[in-house]
Amino acid sequence: MPNSTYLTLEEAARKYGVKEKVLTQLIADGILQTRTTSSGELLVVSDKNGNTQEPQTKEKVITEKYAHLKGKKISASEASRKYSKIYGITISHPNFSRWAKAGYIQVINRGYRLQMNEADVAYCAEIYAHKYKQYDGQMIGVRVFDEDGNPYQVKYPEVAEQMRTERRSIRQHTTGNGEN
Repeated sequence: MPNSTYLTLEEAARKYGVKEKVLTQLIADGILQTRTTSSGELLVVSDKNGNTQEPQTKEKVITEKYAHLKGKKISASEASRKYSKIYGITISHPNFSRWAKAGYIQVINRGYRLQMNEADVAYCAEIYAHKYKQYDGQMIGVRVFDEDGNPYQVKYPEVAEQMRTERRSIRQHTTGNGEN
């Protein structure tokens, strides 16, 4: 790569404020390019100014887009109505409840109605809507978030696409023949 420089995993993690584990996953997913030194050290490829493709993290997205919503309370049913309308798809209220239970959404109050941090809710709705469009609404078995709440990156997108195509074909074939 002409005009390239390299950062160690530790340097790249510090620069972007993410865990080395996140960078390792992005490298495994083919999102970040690396080089290995003769001593076996893994380096992240960056341009001559030290820039790499900055990973999209939950904190980064919320800070850039939803900081104005931090601390605002919203219930799962309100979130479903509001964000389904914004994105033009159905995002059911149980999704928001599951995301809160998984820790992707901060719970502000667990009273009669679960009150959640709207900044986290808006982030989760955006990522879900993006995945929904990416997978043409076929969300069964689709991972939306990784264990840290960041957008889940498929390791082998070509294989995943082939499997979706095969499932679609099977569904169309069985419904086309009047079965099931």
